[in-house]
Amino acid sequence: MAIQSIGNSYSTSTTTTQSTTAAGGNLGKDAFLQILISQLKYQDPMSPMDSTEMLSQLSQLTQVELLTNLTSSVDSMTSSANEAKWISSIGKKIGVDTTTLLKGDEVSLVPNVDYDEITLTTKDLTTGELTKVKFAKGDDLTYTYKGSNPATYEIAATKDGSTVTCGSIAYKEVKGVYMTDSGPVLVFANNETYNASRVQLIKG
Repeated sequence: MAIQSIGNSYSTSTTTTQSTTAAGGNLGKDAFLQILISQLKYQDPMSPMDSTEMLSQLSQLTQVELLTNLTSSVDSMTSSANEAKWISSIGKKIGVDTTTLLKGDEVSLVPNVDYDEITLTTKDLTTGELTKVKFAKGDDLTYTYKGSNPATYEIAATKDGSTVTCGSIAYKEVKGVYMTDSGPVLVFANNETYNASRVQLIKG
């Protein structure tokens, strides 16, 4: 009786193989293993897979798993280092992009051009009271807010009677840090929070 070769006669149309993909749409180690198992399962009995080729594929699978584990370890180390960085910021003054002040917050004035005088005006958000503080050329350009209520501030600078530009950075003391899926969040006085990714400067 003649034996007919079945090398190309089998069908896998009824077999469903679940594929697992890694980030970016690339095959992960689980999908790689499933492909290898499928090759072994459906190999031609009359011409089985070459042992050298199988060992080569197993070796590739091991390399894929090692690289995946290494990447995971590096990501974990990076995350831990990032967390440690922000935890170490507790008690320090952080430069943030805001014009709202709480008691103890500082404002550093940053003139963009030459000036004669800078006026910083705070507005108490509870009473509406306005307070003006003037800085002459040569004065220390750091202001500390001492009010009990939250306030906002504005800056105006002049040179020879004309208005000139002047920037500023508000500094708040970090009271605590907590982690979220989107990254670290800093906690200031009165439980005010701020996304760490928006921090401009950290005072030593």
